[in-house]
Amino acid sequence: MRLIFALALLLPVQLVLGAQDPGTAAGAARVAQLRAEVTAAEDFAAIKRLQRTYGYYVDKGMWTDLAEYFTDDAVANYPAGVFVGKPSIREHLYRNVGIVQIGEVGLGNNRLYNHMNIQPVVHIDPAGNTARGRWRALAMFGSLNGGATWAEGLYEMQYRKESGVWKISKLDYHAGFGAPYATGWGAPTRAPAAVTDSAAAAPANRARRQLAHPADRERDSSCEGFPAACLPPFDYANPATKEGGTIWTAVAVPAAGAESSTADARTEVADLLRRAERLKDQQEIENLQRIYGFYYDRASWDQMVDLFSSKGTIEFAQQGVYVGRKRVRQFLGTLGHDGLTPGWLNDHMQLQIVVDVSPDGRTAWSRSRELAMTGHAGVSGEWSEGIYENRFVKEDGKWQFASVHFYPTFQSDYDAGWGKSARPAQGVNATLPPDRPPTEVYEIYPKPHVPPYHYRNPVTGKPPTYPGVDRGGPTPQLAAADLQPTEAAPAARLPGDVGAALSRAENDVARFKDYHSIENLQSAYGYYLDKSLWDPLADLFARNGSIELAQRGVYKGADSVRNMLWMVFGRGGAGPVAGRLGNHLQLQPVITVAPDGQSAKIRVRMLQQMAMGGRASIGASIYENEAVKEDGVWKFSVDHTMNTLSAAYAGGWAKGASRFMPGPSAQLPADAPPSMKVVMFPVVYDIPFHYANPVSGRTQLPKIPSIDEQMAQLPMKAE
Repeated sequence: MRLIFALALLLPVQLVLGAQDPGTAAGAARVAQLRAEVTAAEDFAAIKRLQRTYGYYVDKGMWTDLAEYFTDDAVANYPAGVFVGKPSIREHLYRNVGIVQIGEVGLGNNRLYNHMNIQPVVHIDPAGNTARGRWRALAMFGSLNGGATWAEGLYEMQYRKESGVWKISKLDYHAGFGAPYATGWGAPTRAPAAVTDSAAAAPANRARRQLAHPADRERDSSCEGFPAACLPPFDYANPATKEGGTIWTAVAVPAAGAESSTADARTEVADLLRRAERLKDQQEIENLQRIYGFYYDRASWDQMVDLFSSKGTIEFAQQGVYVGRKRVRQFLGTLGHDGLTPGWLNDHMQLQIVVDVSPDGRTAWSRSRELAMTGHAGVSGEWSEGIYENRFVKEDGKWQFASVHFYPTFQSDYDAGWGKSARPAQGVNATLPPDRPPTEVYEIYPKPHVPPYHYRNPVTGKPPTYPGVDRGGPTPQLAAADLQPTEAAPAARLPGDVGAALSRAENDVARFKDYHSIENLQSAYGYYLDKSLWDPLADLFARNGSIELAQRGVYKGADSVRNMLWMVFGRGGAGPVAGRLGNHLQLQPVITVAPDGQSAKIRVRMLQQMAMGGRASIGASIYENEAVKEDGVWKFSVDHTMNTLSAAYAGGWAKGASRFMPGPSAQLPADAPPSMKVVMFPVVYDIPFHYANPVSGRTQLPKIPSIDEQMAQLPMKAE
């Protein structure tokens, strides 16, 4: 037996890997290709991480950390002007944006400065050391009794890999809109000066102020967004084309020598498999956090608690820590009754997820953002936003929450907005005493607070440079306790079957690539829809694709989809129109790729910002979409939007909701009637999930009264 085993170690790698070509060079080439694919996938994840963490550092005034994100020769085209070179960008961040001296960090008292970095379309260039990305920025600025501002726009980013680390080489910001909270995005009026303080957003007619650090040159303001009708440049090809659908091209570099021993192959394949598994873990945890949010929306507490490990904990604000599934379930019950009911809006958007997995793949950490729209029809509404710092554990092969810790940033009444309303964080829960006291005591907006980051700066590898406790920073003890430990990767377990291990690694990295290609597809869908670009939008659909929106019915086939977009949506016209805003933010995708990588299902949330003339409205919907790989490129096979909210900005969901939907088109009738009945808020209805609970397999949800029953109880005219 020992002799047979020893001889097996001497077998050429080609035989172990099962390569079809003769000679061991074929096996080495296969390993080299996997090495290139895994490296490209890790680069892709690092770029998304860089941009998402960028937003978290801007939020909290972490200027020291943020300045390190730029290459020495970087160019940053901000609303305040163009800043050239890392020293100039650093000074701009401190003195113009932070309004502090060099080296001073933190926002200080009475300043809300949220910058959400969402809706990515990312591509790595063929050479592999540069990349491009489009991201949407949604910002909320203000101070209590000092004004509140909305801003939205696009980051067109260029990235470069230097000494193995990704950095920003060029930042181009294109304003979408900037508007006072009181009037919302429907009022193309002169924006308040607070907007010009932003690193992210300001309209063309912004109020100018004297900069402490002047720009190196004036910015190009030829396309400053709403209310103008112009198009920021797209730096990527349509994701439904071969060029745009290829998010990276991995070039294999074979190891020196044409042959390799089985022992060497086994060691390298084991390491590549471990790295591919960590990438798979990342995407599973992203899905898990987003699934948590969709269950939260529906007040499906049983489904939520299923996502926790048996010893899992939950801590919201400073209500205390609840330990174990039973206690977590009891706490969730304090957030409201079981199941969404008519007139209750409970949307909790899960955004900007940053995941770190331990080298052994058993534990993980994440930082994510929650933007919530809550309230009751006819009563009141509320905006709130905050940060999750969560931990995860893998049990029985499934990722579960080990701890959920939510830090609110602000809580404000809808009518008043954050310029006039700032509710304090909840204290210890008096109705359900916790198992442990709050982890820390802090104040929220208008006071600053920086929840400890579990991760080190992704560029420097150093712990964050926090503001002092007097400016909202955590105590050194808390900062150290929450920081993810640095651990060397354990020696990978050597596979007995190298060919099987190689196949698993190839499959994991291929599904990772599919997952992010589909996120590009869904994000691009929103960007094309925003600007009424019907042909690029129609190109995203498969030959047999279908579209179903707003009870118009189902349009089947690529030609029918294109005709519907042009004739029903566009009424014969295309492109942006002056004075009209049509943002369709694509958020929180839960992507399930089939094992064979040929089809996928997508649940995604849409937040709509519309304006025509001076009238603004806000809307929401859930998509349950499907995609197929057609000629090697991902395209939509089903686009199905289930509208949930349409409301005038004035009054919002509590006082301005409308149930009106266009319904069937007389000009271009659909190929089939609507597949389900949809009525918007204050009516609520069952929205199908394409997935079962990823931990328990549970599918049942709290029962909701039928639409007809609700319509009888909530008689309202259709506006």
